Amino acid sequence: MTEAILHYLQAHAAGQFQFLKELVLLPSYSRDKAGVDAVGRRLIAGLQGSGMELTVVADPLHGDHLVFRSPACRKGGKALLLFGHLDTVFPPESGFDWYRDEGEVVRGPGVIDMKGGLVVAVYAVKALAAAGLLDELPITLICNADEEIGSPGSTLLIQREAARSFAALGFECGGLHGEMATGRKGRIGFQLRVAGQAGHAAFAGPDKASAILEMAHKVIALEGLNDPERQLVVNVGVITGGIGVNTVADASVVEIDTRFLQLADAAATTARIEAIARECRVPGTHGSVEIKGTRLPMEQSPGNRELFSLLRAAADRLGLPCIDELRSGVSDANTIARAGIPVVDGLGPIGDCDHSDREYMLRASLPARTRLAACAIPEIFRHFRR
Repeated sequence: MTEAILHYLQAHAAGQFQFLKELVLLPSYSRDKAGVDAVGRRLIAGLQGSGMELTVVADPLHGDHLVFRSPACRKGGKALLLFGHLDTVFPPESGFDWYRDEGEVVRGPGVIDMKGGLVVAVYAVKALAAAGLLDELPITLICNADEEIGSPGSTLLIQREAARSFAALGFECGGLHGEMATGRKGRIGFQLRVAGQAGHAAFAGPDKASAILEMAHKVIALEGLNDPERQLVVNVGVITGGIGVNTVADASVVEIDTRFLQLADAAATTARIEAIARECRVPGTHGSVEIKGTRLPMEQSPGNRELFSLLRAAADRLGLPCIDELRSGVSDANTIARAGIPVVDGLGPIGDCDHSDREYMLRASLPARTRLAACAIPEIFRHFRR
């Protein structure tokens, strides 16, 4: 069986890179439905002939979400859930819209986050199909269209499929030393607003009710919430306010990103941010705060470590590096973990600088991670079916 899987992947190695190039050259910014749907159509074409049965979950605001099921899913019972996303963070005007194969390194938007991961998942499934395993292994593959903006349209779908699964594997990128995520921090986003009183800057004087001045005090207080010892991160990433240099600002808004390991830290940090919003130092100003998205932590549970041990054993047999890690970034793995099933993320190709125009992939890692996923999946079924 392993020999059949490896033979198929060796014979189709060039096809993997052609498929990657085609996906990367289809821009798929999260808020560009047409672009994301184009990637989805190419993915559907890539899985034709594998036996995977497709359900398209339409989303009028974002790209449509794709759910593929192996023939064995018809028999009922829990499936192994594979997951990845079709969208990227790069808007059409970013100019990052090219693909370059430079030998040891491949560059382009999404080569690791996560069109490369989609290629790994697709070719792992195709290799299992070629080995005749999809009639006996119930596998569900979700490709959602809105992960980079918090999965607003696909979270319920992911929760539903997680509840029907016994374990899950995510294809976000791997770390430079072969890391996979057995845990992820949680995240809460906030939007804090300050209202002041507009006036002519020339006549306002020192007692002006400037929303920007009040927001400056609040930004310093917010950044003071960072606690490295508890691995608690608070970042004010966006700030706006005012309408002109000669006008006292009557409004200012900041966007805040928080990351945390413990639910208690999430609750305490939320309370402190709410207090900072309420307590104004500049007379005549008023603050308010609103939560703009929540993902709870993916704990490094015993189940996650058990699942990882199977991946590491397969990696050892293939001579590949495989290290577990706790990641600060969030993904749909956070959502899946709340279903109480084992989940490991980061099975995608290895690289760095995602979310920037320096994004790159180590070329050899694409076929290597595909071999690992395809060879590990039958072992995962054997282990959890005991």
